[in-house]
Amino acid sequence: MHFKRTFFVLIFLVLAKLGAAQQKELADRIIATVGENIILQSDVEIAFLQEQSKQTEKVLSPDIKCTILDNLLLEKLFLAQGALDSVVVQEEEIIAELDRRVKYFTSLFGSKEKLEAYYGKSTAELKDEFTEDVKNQLLSDRVRGKVFAGLKVSPKEVKDYFNRIPKDSIPLFNEEVEIGQIVMFPKVNDEQKALSKEKLLRIKKEIEAGADFSLQAILYSDDPGSASDGGNLGVIERGELVPDFEAAAYKLNEGQMSEIVETPFGFHLIRLDEKRGDKLKLRHILIKPKITNGDVLRVEEIMDSIAHQLKVDSLTFREAVKNFSEDEASKSVGGMMLNPKTGAPYFEKADIEGNLIFTLDQMKVGQYSDVLNFSMQERTGEMKKGYRIIFLKSETPAHKASLERDYAKIQLAAKSEKQQQEMDKWIELHKGNTFFKIDESMKDCAVLEKWTKETK
Repeated sequence: MHFKRTFFVLIFLVLAKLGAAQQKELADRIIATVGENIILQSDVEIAFLQEQSKQTEKVLSPDIKCTILDNLLLEKLFLAQGALDSVVVQEEEIIAELDRRVKYFTSLFGSKEKLEAYYGKSTAELKDEFTEDVKNQLLSDRVRGKVFAGLKVSPKEVKDYFNRIPKDSIPLFNEEVEIGQIVMFPKVNDEQKALSKEKLLRIKKEIEAGADFSLQAILYSDDPGSASDGGNLGVIERGELVPDFEAAAYKLNEGQMSEIVETPFGFHLIRLDEKRGDKLKLRHILIKPKITNGDVLRVEEIMDSIAHQLKVDSLTFREAVKNFSEDEASKSVGGMMLNPKTGAPYFEKADIEGNLIFTLDQMKVGQYSDVLNFSMQERTGEMKKGYRIIFLKSETPAHKASLERDYAKIQLAAKSEKQQQEMDKWIELHKGNTFFKIDESMKDCAVLEKWTKETK
């Protein structure tokens, strides 16, 4: 029911059992101290292993460990400065964040039991183990956000940044494409809705007759992220739920169960376990109406008709997106797909998923694909299946960067430079407030000079 937040800390997600085993083999020692916070050799080594696991063709230079330590020093300074500035992270925020992350991992593994079996610990033990890490991450993020609050780059700053690049150092950009899409999903028919509502009504009557809400959730709920935990959604704040669900939840008193609530996910029973000001601790039972083969065929026929109209020019791409597309992310930007790496509507061939690249290789600029199968992950963690039509808007050959053609990329680089400058100023301003000690073994790291040189 929520938007996905960041993952668990590094060792929990990326390295899992392998990383934990490797960590135990390291001869650990303190290599840096920032105020009351220490950085261990194993912290650097584990982060190094993570970076190396991302590389498929090359081995990382050992110098990357200097950069890793630089980032860890910054995180610890955020914590130290947060303590000096009395920045507070509420217990409810930590609990909510842990709940979100556990739910996300439960959806990845398929069930709470599989998650617990993999790590050899209960979800309660996992939460306890990572409470301090999550608290520190939230505090660090809060301080970091203050550093960049309101930071923007003007068109003049973008132009000045580009003009400072030596002519022989202007970057080459690889071949790129702009891709649009029209997406539709099968709709549940009224008969299936009625059956689901009747099923939930029977469950409701059983609960009212004395059946345990949590047990009914375990037995019948179609929400994979909460069913195995008795329907537990954790601590919720306003704005995290779909509107109809939220409106019903905030009307409840502690211990009260709602009437049947319909949302885009299906039909719900909601129970309020606890109310803490504007925060609610909730459970729910979700019954999802089933998609039938007839529902699938109907949307496929509609998409075939749209594809035909696009190809004979009786329907424009913009009209098709506005009137039919059901992917809100691309619909909000005129149907264009955004590259998750950059946030811009340009994709290098290497950034495009395998099946789609084969489709694009057979298309010319301005053409539409046939109707393609499509799937996306819902907020509940489940895969939603439907259809899409791809539009190849543009294809740009490899070229030297220019302001006219690559403004968005250059703007991003200019902003990154400005953020680094602001961060360096912030470090210079605040590092004198905190005790620093860096091990002699890292003294040759040029990137760490800003930490060791005297504050002006």
